[in-house]
Amino acid sequence: MRNEDIIKVDNITKVFNPFPVRSRERGVGLWIANLFKLRRIKENEIKALNNVSFSVCKGEIFAIIGPNGAGKTTLIKILSGLLYPTSGSGTVDNTNILRSHNIIKQKISFVSASFWMGLEWQFTVLENILQYATMMGISENLAKQNMLKYGERFGVNFYNKKVPELSAGMRQIVSIIRGFVLDRPILYLDEPGISLDVEKRKILSELVREEANKGKTILISSHEFTDLDVYHPRALLLYKGKVIGIGIAEKLLMAKDIVPYELELSYFDDKIEETLIEKNVIYGKIPKELIELDRVFRVRTLVNKGKISELIRILLNKKVKIFNMRKESVSLKDAYLYRMRNEILH
Repeated sequence: MRNEDIIKVDNITKVFNPFPVRSRERGVGLWIANLFKLRRIKENEIKALNNVSFSVCKGEIFAIIGPNGAGKTTLIKILSGLLYPTSGSGTVDNTNILRSHNIIKQKISFVSASFWMGLEWQFTVLENILQYATMMGISENLAKQNMLKYGERFGVNFYNKKVPELSAGMRQIVSIIRGFVLDRPILYLDEPGISLDVEKRKILSELVREEANKGKTILISSHEFTDLDVYHPRALLLYKGKVIGIGIAEKLLMAKDIVPYELELSYFDDKIEETLIEKNVIYGKIPKELIELDRVFRVRTLVNKGKISELIRILLNKKVKIFNMRKESVSLKDAYLYRMRNEILH
């Protein structure tokens, strides 16, 4: 482990074994029934993480990205001392994740998109935050001071409202403030931007940068790639529990002959895309951001560099007007789609 590594994970695997039990069976009958099910456990097991290894430096903003079901939340729960891995090892601030869960919990703060469900609904926002902070060992005075500091940034004016009176965005802001109030050296943000509008997401990104500049280590997991590009972070790419890449976006998209382009077109449909794929003009059938705005379709895709002139020719032959075409900088989404495509093909 390098001296600056504050998180280190070695070959972590997590397997969940569904084991259904029929409630009408009791005693020996239950034992016999479950014995016959043992042979099917391997078939039904869910490998949420598969030999995941990586490290994070102190003060780094590190991203964990992938679609739903990739293993992001499972990984963060293991690093939080909320789950044990099936195999592998790791440390969080020199604390073993297999043996010292209580110590780890004192070093981290964890914000989850689902944490609002743990709020006390009969309490006000103020009571919820202060109760949580004092339970986690923070004095009420310091908790209130931190709460007002971070709440002011988000423009919170609903401290006296109870949880059922809050919108989804307000509940997420409360969850975020609870996490920041603890002021721990390591902060985990699991899908923190969910339910937040553009303005609040910008405020969150500013706070994350400020906390990292103070030396705090921040892990952010998300399937919203645009939320993460603002940090230009090193990222761990997960696909079905496996690591398909680690690094910044430019290094993850290492193919020099593939370039992201954004095009504004008069028309674009699946048939045109299929033609471009067949001619090896664009890199695979990948999800596109397709927006109809004043009858203009905006398409972002990965283009094989040597076939840019052919791309233009095919579009014009299809009677498609090209209003704009520009080369874009590599995003995490570009890198992820490229790596995922390679994983599927191989």
